[in-house]
Amino acid sequence: MEGAHLAKKHGKGPAGGPSKGKKTQEEIINRAMRIAAVEGLVALSIGRLAKALRMSKSGLFVHFGRKEKLEMAVIERAYDIFNGSILLPAEEVAPGIERVWALCDLWMEFVESRVLPGGYFFTGAFWERAPQEGDIADRIRQIVDEWLTALRRAIDGARLSGEIRRGVDGRRTAFELNSLLLGAQWSHLLSGRDQTKARSAILTKLGSLATEDVPATAFESVEEWDRYLEARHE
Repeated sequence: MEGAHLAKKHGKGPAGGPSKGKKTQEEIINRAMRIAAVEGLVALSIGRLAKALRMSKSGLFVHFGRKEKLEMAVIERAYDIFNGSILLPAEEVAPGIERVWALCDLWMEFVESRVLPGGYFFTGAFWERAPQEGDIADRIRQIVDEWLTALRRAIDGARLSGEIRRGVDGRRTAFELNSLLLGAQWSHLLSGRDQTKARSAILTKLGSLATEDVPATAFESVEEWDRYLEARHE
């Protein structure tokens, strides 16, 4: 009995797997995240989720109690997916201009692959909540700032490695690259096509920043860049 009590306390079933309550909570978060990814956090409501999941409103309240708690859970889930798809894989790339490229390329791949409906979850969440006050707005601003910081640090690392010119402002360049990426998301949502032109724009920007340590021909096209990276890793 004591073991069953501890398993229940830690959200696990008798066999050590997730409890029924934990599974239900995960299902609620996943459904809510997919709604918010397309329609925004404002579209979430206990009533709508209860109907979609064929649950009672009181059943949903058992898991979250209030809408703000559900919204925070959705934001954290979206962040975990974003972090695992972009930030962590980019950290595996050696510091330098290639890591800057990896962050941008992984971001565009994230949008293209529709890992989340609507593309980049935090574009809409930021515009919707950033001007507001409170824990939800603070967390969204923190996540967006973390993304910009990852870009800035990658740029600074490329500068220290001698692949980006010493006078380049990392913070400003991070904002410029982010602007190109947001434009790429708009383009993808409008046309649904691949981001070859967006990738070429990123390469043009990187070429304008690069030192002579990286051959200028590498920035002429995505194909040339891929060939350069292949040769670099041989």
